[in-house]
Amino acid sequence: MSFASTARRALGGAVAAAAVGSMGFAAPGMAEPQTEPRNVIIMIGDGMGFNHVDASSLYNNGKTNWQIEGKPGAGDKITKQDGYGETPSQVYENFDVQLSMKHPSLDSPEYKSEDAWGDFDWANNKPTDSAASGTALATGQKTHNGYLGVDGDKNPIKNAAEHAHETGRATGVVSSVPFGHATPAAWGAHVESRKENHKIAQQMIDGSLDVIMGAGHPKFDDDAQPREAEWAWLTEEQYAGLQKDGSGRTFVEDTKGIEAIARGENVPERLFGLAPVAETLQFNRSSFEEAEPRNSNEGRTDGQPIEGEAPLPGEAKKNDVVSLEDMTKAALNVLSQDEDGFFTMIEGGAIDWAGHANATVGNIEEMDDFNKSVEAVTEWVEKNSSWEETLVIVTADHETGYLNGAVNGTADEGATDGATDGATDGAVDEGATEGAADEGNAAPAAAAPAQAEEGTASTKQWAPMTDTKGTLPIDSWNSPQHTNHLVPFFAKGAGADTINGHVKGTDPVRGDYIDNTDVAKLSFDLMKEASDDPSDKPGEKPEDGGADQPAEEPGKEEQPGDDEQGREQTENDDASADSDDDPSEAPAAAGSSSNTGGSLPRTGTEIGTAAAIAAGLLAAGTAAVVAGRRKRETTDA
Repeated sequence: MSFASTARRALGGAVAAAAVGSMGFAAPGMAEPQTEPRNVIIMIGDGMGFNHVDASSLYNNGKTNWQIEGKPGAGDKITKQDGYGETPSQVYENFDVQLSMKHPSLDSPEYKSEDAWGDFDWANNKPTDSAASGTALATGQKTHNGYLGVDGDKNPIKNAAEHAHETGRATGVVSSVPFGHATPAAWGAHVESRKENHKIAQQMIDGSLDVIMGAGHPKFDDDAQPREAEWAWLTEEQYAGLQKDGSGRTFVEDTKGIEAIARGENVPERLFGLAPVAETLQFNRSSFEEAEPRNSNEGRTDGQPIEGEAPLPGEAKKNDVVSLEDMTKAALNVLSQDEDGFFTMIEGGAIDWAGHANATVGNIEEMDDFNKSVEAVTEWVEKNSSWEETLVIVTADHETGYLNGAVNGTADEGATDGATDGATDGAVDEGATEGAADEGNAAPAAAAPAQAEEGTASTKQWAPMTDTKGTLPIDSWNSPQHTNHLVPFFAKGAGADTINGHVKGTDPVRGDYIDNTDVAKLSFDLMKEASDDPSDKPGEKPEDGGADQPAEEPGKEEQPGDDEQGREQTENDDASADSDDDPSEAPAAAGSSSNTGGSLPRTGTEIGTAAAIAAGLLAAGTAAVVAGRRKRETTDA
């Protein structure tokens, strides 16, 4: 890789094994705090809306933070819970920057508060899929549903991981669902259809990502048990190549091996970690799937499972497989070895699968796993880096399931309309239904959303989820698909407040909001080095080429009307976009923490000492810069 030093190549993983920090993390090199982040960590709860966060908080802590109540009409008529936004349970709810985010694709309506809160069913109208939203988050440009890493004209667009690689940083993606699924692939591939699994895998294998981790093992089922090989996410040849030499990465395909790296043992320079499970670490396990009703109102009253009909979170026997938390720790140990810093995207992918299945217990389990991963990241920052040199973003690509409090008549056939009238992700996007659909199997359950009792327009409303610690939230699911509602956005660390300059508007319910393209724009703007070309913006053609298409013009800051014009130009494409996600269709490709405070030197001795220290630091810094430049020249040759 272009930024790996020859010295580190010679040492391999020995250096990392020699110095292991607390909580099992390998200790990184010393670094001075920076205004711009040395490290950028983006954590995506796929399908995670405000209520998904609160469902976990309510079950585990007996309190909520984002609950609302009211009937469709003016947004300023919606009532917020006492202490709205000020009753945190999750670590990211204490982050310095707390906003919301819109996420329309070129096929979606633009977000307008009066529409979102004026009509309960508006949220079901042609929402984004994860490929389009992932592309926006990764590249800063909008595209059509189903397109991945390419713009609306199918031109490849540079993503933030590719940009980070060019600045000398290590890069990686981690997911609790298949490594080549839409969200992680948005930072590693450029294809015209998210269904091209094998093409996506090849581009990721051949690309510059230093860490690739996720599910999708061909020889294990959803219970993490050996099976006859199924080549859904890798071809037989690709798998054999990974086993042979890892394609330049250390290939680890067993839980114990990944967990050892998470503890800081035998940390490789680059890693392909393939969890020994088919599609999800836990959500699709048979013991759980058989226990909780999915996509059906059977066994539920006002969203609450009938006693004995569904387990509490964690009660159904879990797979003996690596957790997202340990994959996160392993990725950090590998990536933090690079002296130039790193960029990584970590996804709680099965939150979305639970949302598609309308699975309350599954949602809580997946949210809990994601929350533990965020906690692991924040602990790593505070013990092995600092908030002065690391930026952490926690957000979602969209909301899934239209999770709401329980009100009779909360939803009617309108939610079903959303599934057929433009929820182009359908069963093919993340969800229990998609796992089957991506392999070409029909998923009939997706046609029947789990809803509250049928009602009329006058009875549809937003209601707070309620209950006490240790009991399942009383809730309702109002769609088996994605929705257009705003999702939460949290950020902390170096450069975090820069995102405030991207605010697009203020929602009367969820407050200030940005657009999902702003995440990529922030990533590109903040990850720089001295030789950066000012023209290096989101939207350029990737250095490695990607899809065989003409270069794309540099991206620009979103202007009023830009997205709307694109959507108007592509309305005629909606039907074909919908057909791409037909569940009956087979896939096409079946530093250390540093204190900058303190007193200034006041005496001659103190000044002299300070000057000597400064001179030493300057000399060391100069040597490091020279070494850094030489290392790149050496390894790029």
